[in-house]
Amino acid sequence: MAEKGPFLTSCIIFFLSIGAAIFQILEEPNWKSARDKYLLEKDNILKRYACLTKEDLDRILEVVSEAAGQGLTVTGEKHRNTWDWGNSVIFAASIVTTIGYGNVAPKTQSGRVFCILYGLCGIPLCLVWISELGSFFGDRAKRLSQVLIRKDVSVKKVQFTCTALFLLWGLFVHLLIPPFVFMFMEEWSYLEGLYFSFITLTTVGFGDYVAGVNPNIEYPTLYRVFAEIWIYMGLAWLSLFFSWNVNMVVEAHKVLRKRRQKNKVEEEEQPAVKPTVIDIFSFLSEKEDDYSSIIKEIGLTAKRRKSAMDRINRSKSCSDILTTNIQQLDHSPRKAMTSIREVFMNANVPMQDIEKEAGESSAQENGRTSGAAEHERTEGEEKDSNNGIVFTVTARDTKEEEEPVEPAKGGGTRFKISKVEEEVFLIKKEEEG
Repeated sequence: MAEKGPFLTSCIIFFLSIGAAIFQILEEPNWKSARDKYLLEKDNILKRYACLTKEDLDRILEVVSEAAGQGLTVTGEKHRNTWDWGNSVIFAASIVTTIGYGNVAPKTQSGRVFCILYGLCGIPLCLVWISELGSFFGDRAKRLSQVLIRKDVSVKKVQFTCTALFLLWGLFVHLLIPPFVFMFMEEWSYLEGLYFSFITLTTVGFGDYVAGVNPNIEYPTLYRVFAEIWIYMGLAWLSLFFSWNVNMVVEAHKVLRKRRQKNKVEEEEQPAVKPTVIDIFSFLSEKEDDYSSIIKEIGLTAKRRKSAMDRINRSKSCSDILTTNIQQLDHSPRKAMTSIREVFMNANVPMQDIEKEAGESSAQENGRTSGAAEHERTEGEEKDSNNGIVFTVTARDTKEEEEPVEPAKGGGTRFKISKVEEEVFLIKKEEEG
């Protein structure tokens, strides 16, 4: 907007100024002529009827003007009911389509309040429906392009054919042919019918020409129904046409700007792939980052993050655990406790190593402290880690001796140290093995 804003603002101001000048040149002389004719007719009436004063004539004109403002027919003997079912449907359609002819309007306070509420709900609904109707017409164009491509028609010809059919269909069905119908039904000229068609489909709706409201004409029953269908289809086509036209202008502006700035980037050549479908309304599906889309994306991100945290923090029930892919283990993952018996059974130590270690430990037993014994045991375990676990015992001729362990701080103890002979140990090992 920062780049296009000043340029577009200047274009709008210039366009409005040119339009105002042209309308003033064309319409101001006609207004002055109508004003002079009105004053002249008033003077002629006063001269013709000498008993009629100017105040009485102004009072008559005021009553006529008020009656016309209420939607009454001030000429002729027939008075059209502007609020019967058929005319009420036309008025409701003029609200939701934002046409608003202005020839009929609610005059009561309750009717005006309901008109506001009805428009707030009906206008968005109608716009969404017209947008979907336009998408339906766009899909028909895409299917036509698929058929042409299957018949080996070039891409440029397919684009030209679809665009030409879209423009010609809208011009003939919604702008050029309907005036002939209005000439026959409404007794208008072709230019008046064309003017009414354009003013209606563009939702300008001045109200000077409205189809199906002349009290002096008896209309067929389905005439108003087809007129409403024509209006809705024309609005859908015109919305597509304006979107396509604006897209063409934007693309042309981009091309001119690139040429002016001379920023041509050479793209890598890629093998040409013939498309299977041509969408001349592809710009309608392009995603643009506007304020509403950014806010919506932020909300969706926060919602996904919250749901993920809920899944993490939620305590699982039995059904959740059963449905979860849990890997079954053959044994407990914790480190199992090994008994002394299993150590001796699994340790594969040669007999000569045991005797050697027993002799060394017997020679050094009296000269070691408790800390040195612990250090020697650790080194022995690291040295013989490849051959299993080795326990060194002292060889004595005495029988099994029990040495009680002094409890710390005078407390009781449940443990005691037993020393056995090496031969007894080896015999028991062989019997159990």
